[in-house]
Formats: sequence, C-alpha cells, structure tokens
Amino acid sequence: MEKENILLKLKSNPEYIKELSEADEELKLFIVKNNGNNIKYIKNPSKEVQKEAIKNTPLSIQYIENVNEEIGILCVRTLWNSLELINNPSETIIEEAVQTKGWAIQFVKNPSEKLQILAVSKDYDAIKYITNPSEIVQLKAIENYYAAIRFIKNPTLKAKIKSIKSNGEAINYISNYDLDELKLFISENINVVKYIYESVDVETVVEVLMEKVKDETIEKKYIEDFLELEILEMDKINFIREYGSKNAKKILVDYKLSM
Repeated sequence: MEKENILLKLKSNPEYIKELSEADEELKLFIVKNNGNNIKYIKNPSKEVQKEAIKNTPLSIQYIENVNEEIGILCVRTLWNSLELINNPSETIIEEAVQTKGWAIQFVKNPSEKLQILAVSKDYDAIKYITNPSEIVQLKAIENYYAAIRFIKNPTLKAKIKSIKSNGEAINYISNYDLDELKLFISENINVVKYIYESVDVETVVEVLMEKVKDETIEKKYIEDFLELEILEMDKINFIREYGSKNAKKILVDYKLSM
C-alpha cells in the first residue's frame, strides 16, 4: 500500500498502525501529532515520539510505560498534575513537578522533608497535602505566607507565633491555643487584639503590655502599633511614660516628633 494511502487510513483510524508489520518513525509521529493519545497504539515509542505526543496532549503520558526522563520533565513542566499519571517517575521528574507547582506533592508517596520544603516554598498552601509536616516545613510555609497556618492541623507553638508575628489576623486561623499562648501572641503582635477584642479580657492585655513595654529590647514597630491600635481605648502615651523602659520612652518621643 502506498504511504499516502496509509497516512489517510491512519488519519481516520490511528489504531491501524498496530496492523502494520513495519511502522516507521514517520508514521508514528504522524498519528501522535494528530492526537497525542494515539501513542497508546505504539509499542515502545521513541523519545521523539513521546515528545511529540506530550507536546500535543500532556495527559497522554499515562499511555507511556517507560517514560524518558527528559520527556517526563517536559510533561510536568507543562502540566504539573500529570505527575499522577507517570509510571515510576524518577526523583528528578518528581522534583520538577513540585518546583512547577507545590500542589504536586499530593502525588508523591512519603515525600522527603526536602521535597516538602520545596513544595511549601513554591505554594504555601501545598502544606494541606502533607500529613504531619515537621516544624521546619510548617515554618517554611508560614514564611511564604502567614495564612498557611490555617492548613496545618496541629501547628507547633513556634509556628503559631511566627504566623502571628507576621500578621495579627493569623489568630483567626488558630483554634487550639490556651491563655498562656494567647499572652505570647499579644506580646509578639499587639494587633492580635483587633481580632479577639470581643472575647479577650482587657486586664490580660494590660498585663501583657506592662511586661512588654518595660523591656529595653522592645521594637519600634510594636510601640507604633500599640499607639495606633484604635480599638484599645486607653491613655497609651501615659501608659508608656509610667511603665515603659528607657528605650520604649525614646521610641515614644521619636514617634510624637514625627507626627
């Protein structure tokens, strides 16, 4: 049969390639260029045929038994969730998938801590696909974005504090904390009070503030946030004058002069 007729037949019926005693590379490339999924009709496709199939239809990777590593990398870079369809992906392919989209970690069985860190560094919310993330992984996710705390089932105290320090609103995403932890949160970020004012005892806030402002190492930002916290109705200037450390009073003077 002339090649032209073979091509016409393959175009309408790509499975016909299985009936050909000798199907050359050109014929194989022809059917996968028309539809990448046609690679399922080709036994042991070459690297070039795999490449054409993936370029055409990334999900056709599911029909390739022995994926060339370079092709696997090309596929997950094009479509990160294709990782789920790759038979026995190499560590390099897995890493490329996670580097493309942190969510790809969900398709990795028993991922290493290194891979988990890569995932949450790329996408903070990838931590929701990690079972019992270590404190290191938790902190890395929160470093990426404070709200990552909402996806951590049992965050460590250090993780809670890191998220709170980054943004007081993080308190809305933390459910399991006690009074001692709450005091630590207020000490780290006075803006926490904005989000819990209806439920927190004002005396608790004042108690924390008295300890905080007498500290010589208190940060400028903490003093400024305290002074600008409208929801906390008190004479803040006199409070610092009465209980504040030398450094706290200096920050107060500088703040007033800058107004």
